[in-house]
Amino acid sequence: MYQCQMGKQTMGTPGVATVHRSDNKLYRLQCGQTPIVKANLYDEYGMDNFPNGTNAVVAVISYTGYDMDDAMIINKGADERGFGYGVIYKVEKIDLGVRKRGEPITQHFGFGDDEWSESWREKLDADGLPYIGVHLEEGDPICAFYDDVAGKTKVKTYHSSEPAFVEEVKLLSDDAGTSEFQTLSIKYRVTRHPMIGDKFSSRHGQKGVCSRKWPQIDMPFSETGIQPDVIINPHAFPSRMTIGMFVESLAGKAGALHGIAQDATPWQFNENDTPADYFGEQLLSAGYNYHGNEPLYSGVTGEELRADIYIGVVYYQRLRHMVNDKFQVRSTGPVNSLTMQPVKGRKRHGGIRVGEMERDALIGHDLDNVFQ
Repeated sequence: MYQCQMGKQTMGTPGVATVHRSDNKLYRLQCGQTPIVKANLYDEYGMDNFPNGTNAVVAVISYTGYDMDDAMIINKGADERGFGYGVIYKVEKIDLGVRKRGEPITQHFGFGDDEWSESWREKLDADGLPYIGVHLEEGDPICAFYDDVAGKTKVKTYHSSEPAFVEEVKLLSDDAGTSEFQTLSIKYRVTRHPMIGDKFSSRHGQKGVCSRKWPQIDMPFSETGIQPDVIINPHAFPSRMTIGMFVESLAGKAGALHGIAQDATPWQFNENDTPADYFGEQLLSAGYNYHGNEPLYSGVTGEELRADIYIGVVYYQRLRHMVNDKFQVRSTGPVNSLTMQPVKGRKRHGGIRVGEMERDALIGHDLDNVFQ
């Protein structure tokens, strides 16, 4: 049930016809893989055309203190090789024709004969529309138009503080398709690296937030030189009893070693023929520990860790909850002119509400002079 919730929030592959779509917001994983451990139905439905995550080497170990609670550590090397990398497509509609019916068209896309800044041509083509693939930052022009009334060329600018690339420009006509075009839609491609505060999940409801990108040189390593892509805290398991993740770790490891996709269709095993034995035998034949444990060595000192560590391959999903969309910070900013209180909302650079309990916490920390 938990994974059903997570699956809806994945940053996966929303479709194969993205070129024909103009959704307000689309999340897309750039480096999707087929899971090593999957049910047979996965192939029957052709899900490989819509990958939803990445196979990650996961070690279950409390390593640094940065993996407390449900936080997880990502290997910085894995991140640089593209683990969980994705993009967001955003669409903006630009309409010049804000006029009543029957009024003449006074604004036309393109450059006029008057004086205008030559720097605009770095981002815009001769028709006043942006080049496909051009890199935009806040304040850059996204289209130019000539205003007959003012008698000069103007531009509309890119407003988001996050840089983007122009993915696509669509020209939109009126219903009859007869008049000069006054509307266009621009699709932006915003790249998103995994970063601290971004949310990930395995397929067992084991969701967590990336708390640190740990340097590859300091990651623990196995006797075969394998380093984990993800470190997850052992305390995430006892109370939640997501034993399926342990089984997937075993199966994924065995599948990777033997080069096969493991069948994860439910009810395949029973008390007398357990998955731990089935996959354990596969691991044993590949020269690994029957139970999926391995001695790991500290990446800092090179000494063997005192306990063997459970390490295997688990399919991890990147979720669409990213810190870039949620963080809110201000010092002094816009206020309501009537009450002189800070305005509400992240988009408007508003303040965060301090309620009664927050007030009590501040007073408890001897900050009551704040309220004087």
